[in-house]
Amino acid sequence: MRTTRRQKLRSDSAQLSFAVAVVAATIAVTAPGTYAQDLDRVVLRNGNAVVGEIEELRRGDLSFDTDEMSVVEIDWDDIASVTSDRIFEVTDLNGFQYFGRLESTDQEATLVVVLGPVADTLAFSEVVEMTYIGVGFLTRTKGFVDLGADITRANSLASLLLKGRFAYRGRLWDVDWNAETYFQRQETTSDAGEVFKEETSRNSTSVTLKRFFGGSWAATASTDVEQNEELSLDNRLLLILGAEYFLIRSQSMELYAGLGGALNRETFTGEERTSSAEITAATSFDAFDIGDFNIISSVSTFINPVDGGRFRLNFDTRLSWEIFNDFTVTFNMTERYDSEPPTEDTGRDFNYGLTIGWSWG
Repeated sequence: MRTTRRQKLRSDSAQLSFAVAVVAATIAVTAPGTYAQDLDRVVLRNGNAVVGEIEELRRGDLSFDTDEMSVVEIDWDDIASVTSDRIFEVTDLNGFQYFGRLESTDQEATLVVVLGPVADTLAFSEVVEMTYIGVGFLTRTKGFVDLGADITRANSLASLLLKGRFAYRGRLWDVDWNAETYFQRQETTSDAGEVFKEETSRNSTSVTLKRFFGGSWAATASTDVEQNEELSLDNRLLLILGAEYFLIRSQSMELYAGLGGALNRETFTGEERTSSAEITAATSFDAFDIGDFNIISSVSTFINPVDGGRFRLNFDTRLSWEIFNDFTVTFNMTERYDSEPPTEDTGRDFNYGLTIGWSWG
């Protein structure tokens, strides 16, 4: 049963949680023998025991370093118990965090996190992430790089698509950077025999900063820069402030929704720069426990209540399949819609394409 002491620790300020983590890490570093090899023990549901060092639990897989097999990934559902004398940071389904050693218990699929007199008992089904406090920066990151190209002789078409993401998840802060560039060139011949080269490009980049506030809430600030010749958009700068809430956060998927306000400064081809305030709503879905498949999908909407109720929609989906060693084949879908474009034929832009990529985290 969860202790009253833990309930008090959960409600303390972020500063206290940080101080506890620092003290715990200091104790772990200075205590003799704390970092000796083979202190961590994992017992599987079939009764087999594995000894080594736990690195982290993420996306339903426990990374475990052994002398015999190097680093192995163990499905969290296949584990009966986990014990360690080292200090870990454990995150549950509601986003609450616990710090301490992992002690043994008579109950299967149960995790006991102990720090001093405080003992927290969590069912395995409640645990989303677990990280050894001494791990470095890169173990808290994830991302991907996708590259796709198409050359068609029949209509002299050439295109290039490059997408990338780098995300860092800390104890209280999350930084997420996304970038995409697309270029297409095609040669056409007029009735008079003249050859014309038609080129179009689309470029975008965004940086999002999140500050988590215990549980499932986060404050967000982001900057988006975009250029799109198909939409006659020379440039657009978006500054967004808002809040997000995790509707689902489990060992297999994440779903969150957000609401906020945006300042939009944009310039269309042949027109002067304009500034406007918009209301934005967004949702993002990430499913990462479907065998070798991963689905990331996001929808963002922008409404300008002053400028005739102008409505814009951004839709992005990435379906990737790991073929070997984190290398993937990916199907990317991108949709852009504007209810009040500068010309009638520039209200929508879309791109569907296959890419080869590499991902981590």
